[in-house]
This record gives sequence, structure tokens and C-alpha cells, in this order.
Amino acid sequence: MTAMLMTRPSPVSRPSPFLVAVLALLTCVLAACTGVEPTPGSTTPATSTSTSRSPFEPTTTNAAPDTSIPLLAYRAADEIGIVEGTTVVATAEGAFSPSNDLITTEDGKFVFARTVDGQLAALEVATGEGGTRDFPVGPSLGTAGGSTVVWWEQPNRLMRVDLADPQAQPELHQIVALPPVPGIRPGEPRLVVARGGTTVLARVEAPPSPFGGPDTLYAIRGPGPPTPLGQVDANSPVTVARLSPDGATLSYALYRATDSACGTAAVVTSDADGAQQTFDVAGPDADAGSRVTKLWWPSTGPPKLSLTTWTCGQPQTYPPLVWQVSGEHIAQSDPPTSALQTAEVAPGQRALVLPSTASPADPAGTLVFEESSRRIPVKGLEKGSESGTAMGPVDAIAVIPPSP
Repeated sequence: MTAMLMTRPSPVSRPSPFLVAVLALLTCVLAACTGVEPTPGSTTPATSTSTSRSPFEPTTTNAAPDTSIPLLAYRAADEIGIVEGTTVVATAEGAFSPSNDLITTEDGKFVFARTVDGQLAALEVATGEGGTRDFPVGPSLGTAGGSTVVWWEQPNRLMRVDLADPQAQPELHQIVALPPVPGIRPGEPRLVVARGGTTVLARVEAPPSPFGGPDTLYAIRGPGPPTPLGQVDANSPVTVARLSPDGATLSYALYRATDSACGTAAVVTSDADGAQQTFDVAGPDADAGSRVTKLWWPSTGPPKLSLTTWTCGQPQTYPPLVWQVSGEHIAQSDPPTSALQTAEVAPGQRALVLPSTASPADPAGTLVFEESSRRIPVKGLEKGSESGTAMGPVDAIAVIPPSP
């Protein structure tokens, strides 16, 4: 099975075919090192005298994370947590659903996530202390500088809370007045993403398709009126999106459904001036399906995404592959990687969320650390694995930079 990636700037179409040999790439990726070693510390005595400084050697759990080094935040089905090396050093328990929400504040001082019952769980990086705040939040969360988390409250309120204040309660961040739509009652606005001083909202402003779209997007930056970004070229809602760290550029995924079990993906980048570029994912025939599973934007470099493909009408789904958007093209990650998400923790060291071998279409999997050819499991191991003690699949990760 092959897939083809083409760039299509808006409004002028300039397609550039880009052949993707999905099966060949999967063979290459899966033939590489896929063995996962036992979790450090699972069989090694605590009195080990090893002098290795590798983060893959056993370590004892700290009372608080070492904020002088890069750390890793994660969200799993049963907790949010902080990883130091390959050791989970702090957690806040809860029940969490997979999403494309951010999980760290912009100052890197808190890990956060929305629980399945609509509350806000938070974990302080400096102390390792965490818990659930006793107030409801909206269905999607974003950030607004410092330790501030924001969400949308109908009909027109952007709410916020400062996690740095343990006694803080939600307060109004901004009233947003979207323009009226002649001849139709638009759908309710919803938060798509917020970061770096920019908030992106979506609402349906045309007769909806059976799949829920198309969305019309708006960007809010500061107290001025919303900036319309136009109607998206898809019949499904926009649910996967990221802003650049400075909030100046938006990247979001489209899903063009053909029926309840099939459709094709595209990725759009939109600059602050409204200039847009679309990267289409086209299969070799009408039976090829594709979807962007996750999209993330590292602190440096272009946005990245995981792309899942399948043959429509068949139960088999191929493991997701990592791509990145850069300038005029979209390309495979280097090295080629099969993962739901990746993160460069330090030079030569990265974290990966590996898809389930039993169900590669699942949006959550196993968190591992990779150094050279070694992969060490950290969290979300599947049952039946050698050291399957850390259950609760992981769906999101983010690097926490060292404290200044």
C-alpha cells in the first residue's frame, strides 16, 4: 500500500506529488530495534555500585524532580506524571481520555490535564505534588502564558485559572464576540487550541454534514476582534491542532470522511497574516484511508504528526508513522519512526509513545526512552510483557526544559 503527500497552497493550487511507500517504510521501521528492555530497577538491587551516568541505569525515586535537567511530562489513562531519566518521580492520579490538548504550562512549572468527569488535575514540577482542583473546566484546555490554563465556557467566555495559586478559582479571561452569520444559526463555538497568546475557536456556520463539519476557524490574539481564518476544507470537525510556541502559526489536521469507516487526511498551516498551505494525503485508490492521529509542535523546529493509514473495509490498520511539516513540503521523520508521538529529551535521547501491537489504531500506547539502539519501557506496558507492572496506556508527552 502506498500513499502520496501533496502540498496545496491556498487559494492557488500548486500540487507537488510526494510518493510515500508506507508498507516499505513500515518494513524498515519494524525491522529496526523494536525490542523493549526490562524497566530499570525491576531486577537490579538498590545497592548497585554502577558509576554509569546513563539515564537508563536504575535510579531511586526522588522526593521532588531534579529541575536542573530536562524532564518529561506524560498523560496516561490513570495518571499524569513526570519522568526523570527512566524513572517516574511524580504522579497525580485520575482518569483521563486521549486528546490533543497541551499538558504543560508555558513556564514549564505544571503538568495538567482534564479528567473524564471534567475537573482539572495538576502536578507541580518543582515539588512533585499534585491533585485535582475542585472546579469544573471545559472539554478542551489550552495555555495563556505563565502557569495559566484556559478553556471555553458557553456562550462567549474564555475562562482561566493560574495554577501557581493553589487557592485560585476560575475567572473570566476574555469575552469573545464572534460575528453573526446571515441566514443561519451557527453552532456553538468550541476551543481548538490556545498557546503563546493566541486562542483558536471553531464553530459550524453552514448546514452541517453527517460527520459534523465543516468548521469555520477564528483566531483571538489580545483584546481586539477575532480574526476569521475561513471555513476548513473538510466535512468533519477540527480536533487535532497545535500553535507554534510564540502563537504566531497554526497547524491543524483535516479529516474528509467518505463514510463512517473511511476518509482521508490533510494538514494545514496558517500564518498570522492568514496565508495558508494545505498538505493533502492521497491514497493510491478510493479504498485507502488516512488520519492524523496526533500533532505536536516542539519548542524548536517544525510541527510533527503521526499518520495512521488503513485499507477501507478491512480490519487491518497499519502502525502510525511520524512526519514533520517544513516549509513547502511534508516529510518522514529522520530516522523513520513508527510511533504515536516522539520527543527529543536531550541529544541522543528521545521519548516515544509506541502504538499497541495488538491494536495499532488505538490513540494510546507504551512510553519508552530510547538511547542509541536501546529502548527502555517507562509507562503503559501492555499486559503480558516482561515487566508489565506500569499499566495505563500513555497518549501524550512533552519535554519540560531545565529551570533557569
